[in-house]
Amino acid sequence: MFKKRIKTEVVPTSEYTDYSERFEGDEKYATLKHVAIAAAIPSTVAIGTGLFMFNKFNDTYSSTVMPVAAPIQQPILEPVVAQIPSSIPVNAFPQQTGIIADKSLEILATALDPVVQILVAISFPIASVIMVGGCFFFMLGNSERAWNTIMNAGLGYVLIQMSPLFLEILRTIGKAV
Repeated sequence: MFKKRIKTEVVPTSEYTDYSERFEGDEKYATLKHVAIAAAIPSTVAIGTGLFMFNKFNDTYSSTVMPVAAPIQQPILEPVVAQIPSSIPVNAFPQQTGIIADKSLEILATALDPVVQILVAISFPIASVIMVGGCFFFMLGNSERAWNTIMNAGLGYVLIQMSPLFLEILRTIGKAV
């Protein structure tokens, strides 16, 4: 009763995948010409995009020198007079100013800001590649994994783009506390 045998039935491929009634003559099958054109389009786009990006970044920084006819001024040095207080109170307590904590936080934020900006900048190409990879799961018949991959890539991209905002909120909360 519990071990019921399942008999598999082999169905010919032509019953569920052959759509030859829709086409006539040689249109039924892809030729070498069709395959070559389909393969050439993505590589042409990739080469064109690469050349565009190469030229875009090489033209930005030119080595032209522009003459400047501004006179050079010598700095004027004046003597510094120090004012020393005549009496220092003995029972004075130093006030907590937080200068060291503020400066160290500012230095840390300044040092990590380029890293965050680089991660934000590369998030779009990486998310694009992951989404295209998810589309291949559709082609392989695994649509659940495809949607899961695409949704995770989209959510990750949005969160990475919002990370500077989250970091600014955390910084504001840290200053308030």
